Amino acid sequence: MAKWLWTAGTALVALGLAAHIFGWDALLWIPVAAVETVRENPETYGVVALGLLLMVLARLMGRRH
Repeated sequence: MAKWLWTAGTALVALGLAAHIFGWDALLWIPVAAVETVRENPETYGVVALGLLLMVLARLMGRRH
């Protein structure tokens, strides 16, 4: 649990610093660009989805040992 909290805290600090440097408008534009990329290149979605699936699988396997 402590590792998860540390990771979440680190992510929030990074998000806050990025928002300060680039502004919230720039950060909120990133998801829109990602959706447009998926619509223009559906094969990209497949590669990303496969990568995420492998990451989740590795995480699940790591917890069992």
